[in-house]
Amino acid sequence: MKQAFSRRRLASRSGLGSGSPVRHLVVLLVVAVAATAVFFARQRVDMPAPEPIGYTAFVEAIDAGRIATISIRPGQEISGRFRDATSAAPDFVVAWPLDDVTAIADRAARAGVDVSFTPSTRMQALRRAGSILLPVALVGGLFAVFFLVLRGQGIGGRVGQQATHADVTFADVAGTQGSAEELREVVDFLAAPEEFRALGARVPKGVLLFGPPGTGKTLLARAVAGEARVPFFHLSGSEVTGFVVGLGAHRIRSLFARARRHGGVIFIDEIDALGGSRGSNRSHNEDDRTLNQLLVEMDGFQPSSGVVVIAATNRPDDLDPALKRPGRFDRFVAIGLPNADGREAILRLHAGQRSMPLAPDVDFARLARLTPQSTGADLANLINEAAIAAVREKSHHVAWEHFDIARDRMLLGKERVGFRAHDREWRIVACHEAGHAIAGVIATPEDGLHKVTIQPRGRAMGVAHFAPDDDRHLHSRAYLEAQIIKGLGGRVAEEIVFGPEHVTGGAESDLVQVNRIARQMVYRLGMSDDAGLLVYEPEAPLSPATQARMDDAVRSMLDRLYRRTRDILQTHRPALDALSAALLESETLDGHDALRILAAAGVPLPTPGT
Repeated sequence: MKQAFSRRRLASRSGLGSGSPVRHLVVLLVVAVAATAVFFARQRVDMPAPEPIGYTAFVEAIDAGRIATISIRPGQEISGRFRDATSAAPDFVVAWPLDDVTAIADRAARAGVDVSFTPSTRMQALRRAGSILLPVALVGGLFAVFFLVLRGQGIGGRVGQQATHADVTFADVAGTQGSAEELREVVDFLAAPEEFRALGARVPKGVLLFGPPGTGKTLLARAVAGEARVPFFHLSGSEVTGFVVGLGAHRIRSLFARARRHGGVIFIDEIDALGGSRGSNRSHNEDDRTLNQLLVEMDGFQPSSGVVVIAATNRPDDLDPALKRPGRFDRFVAIGLPNADGREAILRLHAGQRSMPLAPDVDFARLARLTPQSTGADLANLINEAAIAAVREKSHHVAWEHFDIARDRMLLGKERVGFRAHDREWRIVACHEAGHAIAGVIATPEDGLHKVTIQPRGRAMGVAHFAPDDDRHLHSRAYLEAQIIKGLGGRVAEEIVFGPEHVTGGAESDLVQVNRIARQMVYRLGMSDDAGLLVYEPEAPLSPATQARMDDAVRSMLDRLYRRTRDILQTHRPALDALSAALLESETLDGHDALRILAAAGVPLPTPGT
């Protein structure tokens, strides 16, 4: 019994246990070797050696009609079979070194002998070698490909599991809005675990970082290891999922075994690819086995072993409940979008890391206010695009105009160089964007008008861009309705100036946006007098009558706000015409220039602080 247990343990350690990918590789190799051996065995056929005869006896046998077939190999030999032969093998061979065999071939043909020519021995040897080496090459290639696939998955080279010493600290992270402070306890534990052991404290085994993409979750995990000066083990959830039996579980076991030996931080990126709910339609048995192995490993090390697991995901709701229970991932840290101060800190950090020469007119505080809802990755890309714009213009410094170009490219898309349109289309676009600008200035005075342009960018032929001075986290019903009015301004302006029958499809994205806001107000926020406080929940489907009532409330809201938008633009028709004409002349207007034109046409401008 003890010996059997030892053999099983040895097989498990060597990777030859049941379900091990190494075992599959060994089985494949054995099958390949057996197939090659059978092929070679079929190539070897024992045949009797032909009898050598002289040339004279050969000619006499032809004339006597005793020879059935001959095979001539020019310059080497002639072999053949007698008419009374019982074997398919040649009966005789004649040494015939001459290259000109035409005469003997004609003589044999006149005697009724079947004459054939065969290639030289060298050519035959090459063909035979090719027939032997081809299956060997195929089998060897199959073996090599399979081995490289397994090596790429981590069997041979531990891809993604190498311990590195992160050179990132919390000084290299900005805009986390307090998230870094929540991780400092983990840093203190990794740096001095004996202090926690002395007081019986237990640090969380796992920390789950969740938030939108690009908010710095991976950077924070590296900063934890860098601050504590411990090894950093990185693994992506997609690296351990697949259909190869036992591969994912093997990698998880190997990762945790190495981390226990060295201590440090295990970081699992995109853990929702690995830790999705078991038994769901998008998972299969192998993924479930890999997740089970992760659950076992997280239960298998003590909190004082010097290992902390940090995972990141954009979809925490998709994780299996067993993964989120206390004792595995005990602490959840939300990594949200940075506020204006955080965006300013991120901009300064990236500019300082690049040693970027800045012009005196660069104002990062203003730039941060003009980039709401931007992630750290967006801002890093903004810095890079500004530097590229400065290089393109042969400038020695990165000025505000370069940041403005980069910001427009990030938010509005790249300029469509060479785009052409008819004059009537340009007038429609100018009227459309002027309608957005006027409706937005009047309905949402708290959102500052930053720029109005009819320069084609991305999929749009123009845009009226608003940028509030501060971040807002709570939106009133009046503010959301004002956003709908601003979104309908372009379509209403086209109808007023060109007539209902000449409205275009330029308002497609605007209508999608205003419908989304109106549905959210009715279905999720209870901001409708017609539908009341009933809200939609996936767990509690609405009755057909209730859903029809909510759809009617959405339509009623949009019709009411469309009429308000039309009243605003009809009241300020002179301003609509003036701003449209200015856009046709200048193509792009700064917010201050646009407001000056509107004020001259009688539009009341928002006062500071409204």
